[in-house]
Amino acid sequence: MTLRFVKALHLLGMAMFLGSILGHITAGFLPGVHEDAATALVARQTIDVATTYLTLPGLALLVLTGMVLAAKGSLSIPRTRWLVLHALFALLILLNAVFVLYPLGQELLGAASQVATGALPLERLVPLESKEAAFGAINLLLSLAALFVAVFRPRLGAAKRWHGGARGEA
Repeated sequence: MTLRFVKALHLLGMAMFLGSILGHITAGFLPGVHEDAATALVARQTIDVATTYLTLPGLALLVLTGMVLAAKGSLSIPRTRWLVLHALFALLILLNAVFVLYPLGQELLGAASQVATGALPLERLVPLESKEAAFGAINLLLSLAALFVAVFRPRLGAAKRWHGGARGEA
């Protein structure tokens, strides 16, 4: 497997992951989603399908190809402080997605199912949706930060060498 192919897969993973997040956000704007139990359930089912087939596989593809790129790339550690920051963002995204957002999404789907059957009031979804919106926004911001760090590759405080003063002192 060539490095170019791995990079292409990495970009595909990013498109799947980031695109699905934007789809999740869009589902929250469906007409009636906050007023109608059936619409709320369809939105949650749509988000669950996107999570299963786009978000989580995209995230897995990103993590796996990112590890391959980091291991096989010809980058020296002192010159790749940006890569350390990029990996830190990726770790935070992964932890938030797996331990907060996925379980919360499952809880929301279950609650929306109960709301649709009349077992719970529609208002029961509001605090769960608020929590999801907050943690989802965190993942979106982390994703954008990781993307921009990878594209711009900032030096992040790389040590500057002293070349002597005006008189050539060392």
